[in-house]
Amino acid sequence: MFQTHLEDCKKKIEAIRSLRGRLSFWRLISSMTAILLFCFGYSQTKIGYMLLSAAAVAGFALLVSYDHKIRSQLTYLTDRKSVIQDHCARMDDSWKQFPIHSCADPYKSDAKSGDLDILGKHSLYQYLCTASTVFGQDQLARLLIRPDRRPAQIRERQKAVKELAQKTDFTLHFEASARNLRTISYEQSKKALDNFFHALEEETYFSLAERILIWAVPALTLIFLACWLSGIQPELTLLCFSGCAILQLSAAFLGHWRNSRLLAPVYKMNQTVTPYRKLIAQLVQEPFESPYLQKLQQSLSAKALSAFRQLEAVTESVVVRHNVYASLLLNSLCCYDFHCVRRYCKWKNTYRHVFASWLEAVGTAEALISLGVPARTRQTHTMPVILDTDKPSISADCLQHPLILETDAVGNDFHLMHQTCIITGSNMSGKTTFMRSIGINLILAYAGGFCTARGLHVSCMEVCTSIRTADNVSEGISTFYAEILRIKSMIEISQKQQPMLCLIDEIYKGTNSKDRIYAARETVKNLAKPYTATILTTHDMELCDLEQEPGMDAENYYFMEHYEKEQILFDYKIRRGRCTTANARHLLRMAGILQ
Repeated sequence: MFQTHLEDCKKKIEAIRSLRGRLSFWRLISSMTAILLFCFGYSQTKIGYMLLSAAAVAGFALLVSYDHKIRSQLTYLTDRKSVIQDHCARMDDSWKQFPIHSCADPYKSDAKSGDLDILGKHSLYQYLCTASTVFGQDQLARLLIRPDRRPAQIRERQKAVKELAQKTDFTLHFEASARNLRTISYEQSKKALDNFFHALEEETYFSLAERILIWAVPALTLIFLACWLSGIQPELTLLCFSGCAILQLSAAFLGHWRNSRLLAPVYKMNQTVTPYRKLIAQLVQEPFESPYLQKLQQSLSAKALSAFRQLEAVTESVVVRHNVYASLLLNSLCCYDFHCVRRYCKWKNTYRHVFASWLEAVGTAEALISLGVPARTRQTHTMPVILDTDKPSISADCLQHPLILETDAVGNDFHLMHQTCIITGSNMSGKTTFMRSIGINLILAYAGGFCTARGLHVSCMEVCTSIRTADNVSEGISTFYAEILRIKSMIEISQKQQPMLCLIDEIYKGTNSKDRIYAARETVKNLAKPYTATILTTHDMELCDLEQEPGMDAENYYFMEHYEKEQILFDYKIRRGRCTTANARHLLRMAGILQ
């Protein structure tokens, strides 16, 4: 699908580049013709040639205008090509070179973020994110880490994500229209927006003297200028015109600090407003069927589009004042700086209370488009069924890890209710990857996105993890104690009697085997509640005996390996029962440590 779009895009780009080359040639011809005709007509005092020269100048102007138009088309097509190439990159693992945004910073304390590779380098967020706006990037991170897990809300998002995933042309156009925002870093965009929102909260008023100045004095200036040009009392009108112009320049000089302070946030928004306006226009004009997208559309309406057009005009006028020569001329004729401030303040007083909600709506649309990425880039995908039950439940058909290249990913069928699942197996056999596959697909499901499975039925529950525990020297926390703190938080959450899933990798690996086995048994018993499902991996076969213990609802699963010509091979398929093999000695021999 994307290859067809990519080839079409490349053909259009080549055609426009060829056209621009021809236009460049004709611009040269028209400009040289205009100069020659003007020189000949001027030297021969022939008005006909002068008129032809004027026509050539007009032709040159039209060619320049048309070139500007097709240059904008070329920029858009280049951005569209970049978007399509990014989607192709998600199919061959080169997505790991995508930029990493700082929107993950507020969620770094969440254990599952690092344990399940949700945020950060080579993460689910990096794989999914098609958003170019700060609001879209923030909203995607929020949906992945802290979504609204009420079944009705998830289903609403699912319908929206599914509809957007089917609108390939719309989503490609939407992503391409926002693409040039990526030329500004996340940090710079965030700072510019924060400054703009802070400025919106400030009250700004014009005094009576300022109102008289910005209307009466420019009017007098232009009247005196017209009289002087008409020859009416030229000495007096020139003197009056000069006095009015000097008065306006003096006012601009005296008000420069205040005006610059007020307009600085607007100036920094000049590269941002136009893309947002285009995105809002597309959202307003596109017909949607899902209630979630219709509500989003209604929150924008034509009022938002009009407001962004007005703000776009204000930012363009503010950009002009940064040209020294234009600023001197305009401020001497019409109090330009003061009028820029007046227009901005009028806009601010009208729209400041709803402006942020419009940007958030655009960001929400971007986040929903991002959640549809698995449907556009993987053959194996499904929209999960959210179950209306208070008991933990997972039923998966061919569940895969979304961050593993699809040609290498191995799918597993798995069913789990409110029980304990103990997974054993040799090193590198796939235990931890399988556990992460469950966790990361649940994260996608609760966000409202597609999952990488043929079928998935899940109930809503808190996902708690203890997989990548690390020490903290500055706080005096060892790896073992860090794991204790993780599991302590699971116990505390379980006491609230809310549905939860606990994912624990190699439980209590930081202590001796005797203490580990005892502590692990007691922890598993403590977590064995009707509203809790626990999946843990271990190399301690003694924990498999929990399956036979009275009052324990536990099941054993394992991964295995086989050998061919002194090589260890894995099929990464989960099986019922306990593991009976080990490969540590063989791995040590392969590494040359054992003989």
